[in-house]
Parts: sequence; structure tokens; C-alpha cells
Amino acid sequence: MVKIKLKSLLISFVIFIFLMSVAHAVGSKLLFSDIDVKVGGKSDKNVKDGDRIDRDAEPGDTIEFRVEVKNNFTSAENLKIENVEVEVTIEEIDDGDDFEESSKDFDLRHGRDKRSTLKFEIPLEVEEDDFQVIIRVDGEDENGTDHEREITLTLEVDKESHLLSLTRSSLSPNTVSCSRRNVQLSVGLLNIGNEDEDDVNLHIFNTELAVDIREDLQEITAEPFEDESKFSKIYSFNVPSTIEAGSYPVTVRALYDNNRRKVENTVTLTVNACGTTDTKQGGTTDSKGDNSVVVVTPPPKTTPEVPTIVIQPPLPPGTTVTQEGFFKGNAFVISIIAIEIIAVIAGIILLVTLFARRD
Repeated sequence: MVKIKLKSLLISFVIFIFLMSVAHAVGSKLLFSDIDVKVGGKSDKNVKDGDRIDRDAEPGDTIEFRVEVKNNFTSAENLKIENVEVEVTIEEIDDGDDFEESSKDFDLRHGRDKRSTLKFEIPLEVEEDDFQVIIRVDGEDENGTDHEREITLTLEVDKESHLLSLTRSSLSPNTVSCSRRNVQLSVGLLNIGNEDEDDVNLHIFNTELAVDIREDLQEITAEPFEDESKFSKIYSFNVPSTIEAGSYPVTVRALYDNNRRKVENTVTLTVNACGTTDTKQGGTTDSKGDNSVVVVTPPPKTTPEVPTIVIQPPLPPGTTVTQEGFFKGNAFVISIIAIEIIAVIAGIILLVTLFARRD
């Protein structure tokens, strides 16, 4: 008797919860008026609650949800729903973690609808499986009543049997000038297929740079999130000193699946001239700097002083040229000097005589 009552109570509780959920959904004035899903460039339009998305996703695909919601209040009710937010969740797709995106809040007047677009990128490392997608919208009307609605979709992730991704190929530095040694090339590979790759041949090459690196890699497994599914290494090479300035493409190529498939990428190394000497100006122009030219100017040459020679014009015929000595040619000047000396001596004698009389 007790068991029957307990069973009846449990059934009644489940029915009550179900009816409450239905009543809440019926009472909500927020509706999904249209939902389109775009996977890898292909669309599945007007999906409904419980649908499986027609397009399968692959690792690295972009998936876009275009969700249009409507305020289903009538013009007579005339209520606006505020702070409406659309949220999309892809459950457990990232090594057990969810992907979640939300729209910006917005308000909806009665009878109006609005579209929100939310985008995701499927991880390169992902299990081949089905994933639940939850699309939810909620808001609050002007009377303070909450409105929400939720639907569930199924997204399938499908993977190719054999597929490697070149996740990294980068040069450091990617530009060289005078220093041309130890250029480093970083390479990363990831198995995003369903099959292990036992024989992968890596080739890095550029003929002009004399770069030719080959390596047979160990097994790269098809186990997402495991170290064995990845390959990473840094290779080094030197640039020949005689190489001309220019741009040189370096190819990174990996052959796999018995050399039937390949993945490759090209990275560019820029080589600049180290520097040139400008002999015309006596300075140096450095191509790495601001291209300014330093001019060294020699000191001006000094010219020895040359005495001035005065050439007298020729004398007319019959003119007699005489040369006088210093004293003879300057008799007047000498007389003046002699008189001044005599006057000074006389003055001295007069002063001495006056002082002698006082004593």
C-alpha cells in the first residue's frame, strides 16, 4: 500500500513539473520566429526544436546561428520586453568544455522581432561525435514578468579518414641583413583525421638559399588532445653571405598517407643589403639606418704670403734719377728732433738750479 502511494506521488510530481514547464512556455511572450544555421558555408534554414542540423561540421569549420526572436504581446496589451538576450551553447565540444556565446541586450516592442547572429569555430582538436546545441532567449516585460524560451538541436561533427593540418610555419627573424646566421623556422603538425599517420615525410626547401631539410617523422596518432597527435620542432639554417637582397619563399611540405596526400605552406624570408660605402663623399651610407650621408670635409689649404712688388712706370727720356741717403733726404725732420732734445735738456737744468737755490 505504501509502495503504491509512493509511486503515485512520484508520477504526480513528474506530471506537475511537465505541466508547469508547458504552462510557462505557453505563457512566455518571447518566441523564436526563425532560426537558420550555417555550417562551413552551407545553410540549414528554419530549424525547429529537436531537429538535427542537416550539415555536418568538420574540424576548423565556422558555424553561424541566426536567431530571430519576437515579442508576441498584442497592440492591446502594449508591453515592451526589455533586456532581451539570446544565448547559444554547444555542450562539451572542447575536450568536455562548453562553447558559449551571447548577444548584446536589446529591447523589443510589442509585435516586433529582431535577429541576432552568433558565431563559433569548431576546434581542430575535436572528437567525431554528436553534440547538443542549446538556444535560449530571455527578457523581462515592463510589469517585471520574466519571459524565456529554449530549444535543443543536434550538431554532428564528422572527420576525414586521413587529414593533417599544418598548424604552424613561421620564421624568426623573417628579415635579415648583416647577421645572416641561425634563422629559425618553427613547424607544427596536427592529425585531425580518423586514422593514425605512420609515415610522414617533412621537406623544407628553397634552392636559392641552399635550404634543403628533410625528416621522416614518427607516427602521428588520431587521438585528439593527446601529445602523440601533434608534432612540433624548430629548424635552423644560415643565409649565404653572397645572396642578393630580395624576398625568398621557403616551402614547408608534409607528405602522408603513402605520399598520396600533402599539406604545405610558404613563408617568406626578406634579405636586405648589409651596407654600402659612398666613396664620392668620403662618408658611409648604412642601408639599415635612416640613409643619411656623413660628408668629411678636408681643411682648406693655406697659401704662403707673397710680397707685393710695385712696378714703377718708365720715366720720360732725359730724366735724371738721384738717390739720397736718409740723413740728406730728411734734413728738416732731423733739425726738429735736435731742437726738441735741446729744449728738454735745458728744462732739466733749469729745474735742478731752482731746487738747488731753495736748499
